[in-house]
Amino acid sequence: MARLQGGYLVSKALYDLGVRDIFTLGGGHINPVYRACTDLGIRLVDTHHEQGAAMAADAYGRLRRVPGVCLVTAGPGLTNALTGISGSYLANSPMILISGRSGIEENDRMSLQEIDQEAIVRPVTKWARTVYEAGRLFEYVSAAYGAAVSARPGPAYLGMSYEVLYPSYDESAASPPRTPIPDTDCEPPERKVSEFFRLLEKSKRPLIVIGSGGWYSGAEQSIAEFAERLKAPFFTLNMGRGILPDNHRCCFGAASPASPGGFREISAGADLVILLGVRLSIYAGFGNTINPRARTVQVDINPEEIGRNRPADLGIVCDLNSFLVKANLYLQDNKAGFDFALWMKEAHSLRSRATSAFRRTVTGSRGIHPSTVAKTVSDYLEGEGIIAVDGGDCQSWTDLSCEVKNPGHYLKGGPLGCMGVGIPFALGAKVAFPEKPVVLVSGDGAVAMNFMEMETAVRHSIPFVVVVCNDSAWGMTKHQIEITYPDAGETQGVDLGFVDFHEIVRAMGGYGEKIENIKDLTPGLERAFSSGLPAVLNVKTDPGAVSGATRVITEMMMRTMD
Repeated sequence: MARLQGGYLVSKALYDLGVRDIFTLGGGHINPVYRACTDLGIRLVDTHHEQGAAMAADAYGRLRRVPGVCLVTAGPGLTNALTGISGSYLANSPMILISGRSGIEENDRMSLQEIDQEAIVRPVTKWARTVYEAGRLFEYVSAAYGAAVSARPGPAYLGMSYEVLYPSYDESAASPPRTPIPDTDCEPPERKVSEFFRLLEKSKRPLIVIGSGGWYSGAEQSIAEFAERLKAPFFTLNMGRGILPDNHRCCFGAASPASPGGFREISAGADLVILLGVRLSIYAGFGNTINPRARTVQVDINPEEIGRNRPADLGIVCDLNSFLVKANLYLQDNKAGFDFALWMKEAHSLRSRATSAFRRTVTGSRGIHPSTVAKTVSDYLEGEGIIAVDGGDCQSWTDLSCEVKNPGHYLKGGPLGCMGVGIPFALGAKVAFPEKPVVLVSGDGAVAMNFMEMETAVRHSIPFVVVVCNDSAWGMTKHQIEITYPDAGETQGVDLGFVDFHEIVRAMGGYGEKIENIKDLTPGLERAFSSGLPAVLNVKTDPGAVSGATRVITEMMMRTMD
């Protein structure tokens, strides 16, 4: 058998695992991988910054439920990608980061770009290794893939120096790959399922919250069946959005304290809370709105999540879809029936009041409200396109205003709270599903952070539409300062001025428009998509629109003031 460079073995291992797209930024350490990708037909989507490459790989992994792959060079190549890796880690998305590293023969000699890369990434990855023998590349690449997708997904890291990637090796002498996808469909014990139904039978006002675990376990069909049998209020969060469509009779929308679906009010009246693959993070208000006397059931594949921020009366550690399959069989075999009609009627009433209150905050706007922008985008896509979101206030308004009708069609940053993810997310989403329309709704501060990746999209012919809610400021931070220090006068460090992003994208070869009237947004979307180019619709929005998230976070911080 022919002798092949180590870089070719890396690329061949990825190709055999089904990888056809890699997000990357080049460097001398990884040139052999680049050369091999060209030979094998793997597309390299090369970005302007490693952060953009990592974030795009994160989005790809979330939507496809297979690892998005990010390939970077040594030293700053890796450290530049660290924010994207951290976001993936906290959001539990499958991803593989492959990086070059300084030479093994140069260890501790202050070589160019010498830094302990494995030590840096270990706290923000599920699995991190450095490869020292090219003969084990197949083994390590497949192990990284398995680590990224097994149990609770997350990022895996592989570092390798030029001594591994440049020399040639006999492929037949290489260690075989590991089984790439371990079986993690661990089932719950029957006694746990029985105990769950004993709690449910005692309940008169149950509430079910579905998180990202529902998406990654492939539980869409099981959740739909469970909801039809139970006929109780359901809320969704993060990658759980759309698993039960927002227009489903049992779905009340986002599990946010500010939700117009009434999560705060309905959770306060629940007597049983069923958490399905969801973490009670800041996005769910840490569970603080939930009735403190309510019993809690938590189903999660990670035992560390059971009881986080709220004690669980019943914790079930297993694959979520396996639990729901057993739960649905139990309901069928035992002909168990539940009547929560009165509770559903009360919940719908609470939702109506919350929706009316939310609309009042929007209708009093002095200009184009970002909530109206998000709803216009959502209505235009009719649930068929992928919506990515970025920013502070803008993310909050979009989260509460979009109607998500399909799973895997809504992308938000996650617990890291990182801005700048938007354009890389849209890039990764369009690479993952080129046949679907993709729209990013972003604040103007956030969109500027990785705006050069619009040129990446132009160069690679990856068309998506960016709708900028442009309030000429770091809106959330500016509002926080104004609320905290009402007598301080003029603010500093938070005013940006109106940036002509639509003109900048035109200079890059894309499509751009400025929108100053909300009635022009839908026709603008039509023209942007018809252009077939990466596009920006730069919408001048109300600078006085303050989200509920801003008020809650500010109040939390102000409680510490003397």
